[in-house]
Amino acid sequence: MSLKIFHTSDLHLGMKFAGYPEVQAELSEARFKTFENLVSLANREKCDLFIIAGDLFDRVSIAKKDIIRTSKILQEFQGHLVAILPGNHDFISSDSTDLWLYFKENIHDNVVVLNEKKVYPLQHYDLDAHLYAAPCNSKQSGENAIAWTKESKKDGSVAHHIGVAHGSLEGFSPDFDQRYYPMSVSELQKCGLDIWLLGHTHVQYPEKPGTEDRIFYPGTPEPDGFDCQHEGKAWIIEVDDDKKIHPASLSTGTYKFLHEELEVDSLSDLKMLRKRYASEDHRKVLLKLRLKGRLPRDEYESLCEIRKPLEQQLFHLILNDDEVTEEITIDTINQEFTEGSFPHMLLTALAHDSEALQIAYDLIKEVGR
Repeated sequence: MSLKIFHTSDLHLGMKFAGYPEVQAELSEARFKTFENLVSLANREKCDLFIIAGDLFDRVSIAKKDIIRTSKILQEFQGHLVAILPGNHDFISSDSTDLWLYFKENIHDNVVVLNEKKVYPLQHYDLDAHLYAAPCNSKQSGENAIAWTKESKKDGSVAHHIGVAHGSLEGFSPDFDQRYYPMSVSELQKCGLDIWLLGHTHVQYPEKPGTEDRIFYPGTPEPDGFDCQHEGKAWIIEVDDDKKIHPASLSTGTYKFLHEELEVDSLSDLKMLRKRYASEDHRKVLLKLRLKGRLPRDEYESLCEIRKPLEQQLFHLILNDDEVTEEITIDTINQEFTEGSFPHMLLTALAHDSEALQIAYDLIKEVGR
């Protein structure tokens, strides 16, 4: 029998966004709204299985109200089962205050927490599949949690054998010190499973999947910072009777984080910038903008006028214009220094070399303070 899976991870519900106090509440709320949309998408596509491959929550000390809200969202899934793996942010522990104990007290029968390294048979949920869980039990680990699956006996009468793990993938994830449950493609392939559904890395993998791919990261469904340039991603993966994989990538996020550097030498550059971000598509964009260059005095003095229009066009703006300086001209020299004075003669002599002129001008102004 074929199996249709909605695959997501790294929702980080409860993320505080303390670094963005002006829009903190909106960004935190967006993660829950996106989660609701994921469940709606899964229902619309008639998915059988909804898998969250770690970091559903941003931390182990999540507020109880957020746990209850999460549980209520999951109740809306109309498929057979929701399976949730503890990741390295919401890792499983033996502590009596473990968030998963409280979570389990508030979930319905269609939700299971994959909190043990073991096989989870799904026949009870009318799914001809086994899940092989590799949960995290700490924030960091130099060893992954998948090794046991290689030795696990695979029941040949079961149609689908699906691994669920959380950690970095060699050659793809930015885990140079191998601190986050590192895995390799060859290691995953040797475990003898039909497919691996992973979490941890916030970028989708593979970029251009085909029916022969067996290892998937969905990417975070809602961007959470300027190191996440995509619009939020998830997978719908259909596994057919012949175990062929049919993946479909989904764009899921609300907000988008963009980073831009712009060299300016006139106000027309700034006007073009405003025009580029004028469309409704950018109302949900957080832009980190770094400007550099030189502007004539009159234009330099009106540089501050760009901030307000851009702020009105974007959701949030972080503007750094420290590297924009005033362009020094003969008129500037004549206005500021007496003809025949040493500064006047020096700067006039350097007028043909803009770089040297700027350096000399800055030094003279610094000495004169």
